[in-house]
Amino acid sequence: MGKAIHDLATKMPPQVDDFLYSVSIVSGLSCAVLAVAKFMLGKKLTSRALITDGFNSLVGAIMGFSILISAEVFKQHPDVWFLDGTIGVLIGLIILAYGVKLLKDMVPRVRQTRNYERFE
Repeated sequence: MGKAIHDLATKMPPQVDDFLYSVSIVSGLSCAVLAVAKFMLGKKLTSRALITDGFNSLVGAIMGFSILISAEVFKQHPDVWFLDGTIGVLIGLIILAYGVKLLKDMVPRVRQTRNYERFE
């Protein structure tokens, strides 16, 4: 998120070469497959940690494909240089919101467990 804000502040356009294209495609596809597998296993095993990891893999897939999309849009319309940085900031905010949601959901569980272990 810091790099995305820096790129937006300095008006730095995305720079993508053939290697980054191929890495983005492989990363996006593999993260998407991993996300689906982790979500399915997390639901079946009722594992909150695995579902959260699936969400992280999904974000990785979105980031991989967003690099490709922003580079192609920049090639066609150079005045839309800010797309890559904006997507980076949005992804960072989504991850932050998910983290806050996890904390909100887990605090009651931790308190319940702590009271259980006191043997009062």
